[in-house]
Amino acid sequence: MINRRKFLQLSSAGALGCLAGVPGGFLNLPVASAATAISPAFVPDVEIALTAAPDQAQIMAGRPTHVWKYTGKLLRGKQDNMTNNDNTYLGPTIRIQKGQKVRIHFQNRIPDPSIIHWHGLHVPADMDGHPRYVIPRGENYVYEFEVRNRAGMYWYHPHPHGRTGHQVYGGLAGLFIVSDDEEKSVALPADPYDIPLVIQDRIFDGNNQLSYPVQNMMERMTGLLGDRILVNGKPEYTLSVATRAYRLRLLNGSNSRVYKLAWEDGSPLVVIGSDGGLLEKPVQKNYVMLGPAERIELWADFSKYPVGSDPAMVSLSFDAGTLNGGGRGRGMMGGSALLPNGYPFTVFKVQVDRKEKETLVLPQRFSAIQRYQESAAVNSGSPRTFRLLLNHMNWTINGRTFRMEEVADDEIVQLNTLDVWEFVNEPGGMGMMGAMDMPHPIHIHGMQFQVLGRSGVKHRGYVDEGWKDTVLLMPGERVKLLVRFEDYPGLFLYHCHNLEHEDMGMMRNYYVRKI
Repeated sequence: MINRRKFLQLSSAGALGCLAGVPGGFLNLPVASAATAISPAFVPDVEIALTAAPDQAQIMAGRPTHVWKYTGKLLRGKQDNMTNNDNTYLGPTIRIQKGQKVRIHFQNRIPDPSIIHWHGLHVPADMDGHPRYVIPRGENYVYEFEVRNRAGMYWYHPHPHGRTGHQVYGGLAGLFIVSDDEEKSVALPADPYDIPLVIQDRIFDGNNQLSYPVQNMMERMTGLLGDRILVNGKPEYTLSVATRAYRLRLLNGSNSRVYKLAWEDGSPLVVIGSDGGLLEKPVQKNYVMLGPAERIELWADFSKYPVGSDPAMVSLSFDAGTLNGGGRGRGMMGGSALLPNGYPFTVFKVQVDRKEKETLVLPQRFSAIQRYQESAAVNSGSPRTFRLLLNHMNWTINGRTFRMEEVADDEIVQLNTLDVWEFVNEPGGMGMMGAMDMPHPIHIHGMQFQVLGRSGVKHRGYVDEGWKDTVLLMPGERVKLLVRFEDYPGLFLYHCHNLEHEDMGMMRNYYVRKI
């Protein structure tokens, strides 16, 4: 163990990696202090006060629902940099140009300790929302960072260890949309034809209040599955459209549910973007597997439908693995499966209610993506392997669970290097009542990565062509990634984005060492 002064000296000198050989192969770091003061040298283009606090939202008919909600106040910038979503529990939509500098004053007014993670954004370690930076109720945290990401739909949500699932489920989440010159050069549907859609599932009691019944070990091990599908915070969501093309940006904001998205009438999904923004060219899929935290962007052309049509986006049936030796995966809530993972249902409906002349044609090229080469990786031919496995009633990564300041030897990487990481969703984990094989959406903090390849694949609906920050592995699958660690040294996270799995400890640190 090293003290804080020594840690800071080693960090600034780029020498922290020399401690990797401590007994047991772990590097223990001191608990960090919260950033509570602004930096006079940092001049923001956009400045926002963002508060998490108890609130109420009209979700169901009748009584309003008690929620936790982010609300924002724009202190500096243009009016379109931030929009409060007053008619839902979702937090403000923040819109930023690539290259702009952002300062956000986070104020925690909920009874839990909390911190915000900017999911998918490439930011310094102390701006990324690691749970070691949580602040209690009544305290503030100041975020200051330059937006270096390419255009795309990112998002933000809490990241306290052990309570992330509960806080996101309570309502704390919002969108962070980045634009850039490359995106502007493409003729895409623009506002009001550019529509973000946040898909979540929830359980309500008889008084319209949210129920979070993750109480026993089995419920925590499966992840929370709700019996109502909400889109943009509303049940039985209907999207009103004209007879023209739309850009639909979909986020799976659910705690643990996987969606197999398709148009009900069998029309192909025209995918134009993924987690990290636009693809190079459109890709057609009969369906898309979308794990928690993943995003896709669709070109949806409704000009072929007559006014009065009501096409629907559905989630098709699929095999979600085994639970309790029972074949298809089930969600256990109070001992019963309300809307199990892998069962079919309608996600949202579309109402074609007006005629408009279409002026756009689907572009055949959107962007230029420089592909990483495996041969350029420092560990080419010998990937770091991370095995996802149930071990002694815990979901683990390489047999390990989360420790706040712990880093293993094989979790230390070097700044400005390209690495090959391979994740393996090991079959055959044993739970209390038999075999448990489950989907695991893996999220790596700090940067976007590229998917090099998959094996053991049972589903063909993955969108691996572009930049990613979250990748879904169904039981028995393995995926190989190319990850470049650049700009920012320090401590970051990688974890399963089934939030109940994450809260149980299916999360680890990795350390980017500056040479």
